[in-house]
Amino acid sequence: MTMIFQHWHRWCDRLLQPPRYLLVLRLTTWLLLLHSIDEWFWTMLPEKLLAAAMILCPRLVPKRWPWLALSLCLIVHNLWHWATLVNHEYLYTYWVLVCTIAVCSRTPRQVLSWNARWLIGLCFLFATSWKFLAGEYLDGSFLHATFLLDSRLAMGAVLLGGLDLSTLAENRQLFETMQAAGSIDPQNLLSSPRMAGISLVLSYWTILIEGLVAASFLLTVPRWLYQKRDWILVCFVITTYAVIPVLGFASLLMVMGLIQTKSMRMAYVYLGLLIWMPLWMPLPQGLFWAAQRMLGQV
Repeated sequence: MTMIFQHWHRWCDRLLQPPRYLLVLRLTTWLLLLHSIDEWFWTMLPEKLLAAAMILCPRLVPKRWPWLALSLCLIVHNLWHWATLVNHEYLYTYWVLVCTIAVCSRTPRQVLSWNARWLIGLCFLFATSWKFLAGEYLDGSFLHATFLLDSRLAMGAVLLGGLDLSTLAENRQLFETMQAAGSIDPQNLLSSPRMAGISLVLSYWTILIEGLVAASFLLTVPRWLYQKRDWILVCFVITTYAVIPVLGFASLLMVMGLIQTKSMRMAYVYLGLLIWMPLWMPLPQGLFWAAQRMLGQV
C-alpha cells in the first residue's frame, strides 16, 4: 500500500509541475470530449473532434486558434439548443471562453485562476439566490417531490426517508397519470412524515453549503472563510454528488478549483477527486442497488 501511495504521489507531482495552467487546459479538453456522451446532439460533433485533436496533438493546447474554434462551436451549440441544455452546459462554455482569453494573454495562469474563483462564486451565488426567490427550498417541497419522483434519489428516499422502492415506483406511475390528466398535485404522492422532515433538513443544508461556497469564493473577509474555500467546495462536491452523480458538473468544478487554489495539498485533493471521480461518485448508488437486488427488492 505504501508503494502504491508513493507511485501515486510521484505521478501527481509530475502532473502538477509548472506550468500548471497547461495541465488545466489539457484536463478541459478531456472534459469537453467526454461530457454529455449519454445525451448526444449532432452540434456537439465539431467540439468533440477539436478536443480529440488537441488531446492527440498536445502542441495545439497552448495555441489560440483551437480555443477560438472551440468557443465558437460551444456558442453555436448553446444557441441551437438553448431551451433544453442543463445549467453546467453553459458553465462549460464560460470556462472555454476563459481558456481562450487565457491562451491569448501574457499571464494565462492568472487569467484562469481569477476567473475560476469568480465563476465558482457567482455560480453558487445565483444557485443560492434562486432557492430563496423560488421558495420551494424554504419549505422543503422541491426536494420532497424530487425524492418521491426522481430515481436518482431512490437511495436517499429509502435509507433516509424510510420509503420502499415499490412506493417510489407507484409515485412515478401516479405522477404520469396526473400529467396525462393535466392536473398535477404533489400532495397526492405517497410519502411519510420522516421523508418530509428529511427533505426540509436537506433543503436548508443545501442552501447553507451553497451559500458558504459563494461567500468563501467571492469575499476575502472574513479571512478564515476565504482560506477555507477549497475545503468547503470539496465538502459540497462529496456530499452532493455521491448522492446525485452529476459527473460533468462535479469534474468541471474540480478543474476550476485546481487552478485557483494556492495550496499544493488542495491541488492534490482536487486532482485526486477528479481522476477517481468515475469510481467514487457512483459507488454509493452501486452498493445500494446491489444490496436491493440481493434483498429481492428490484
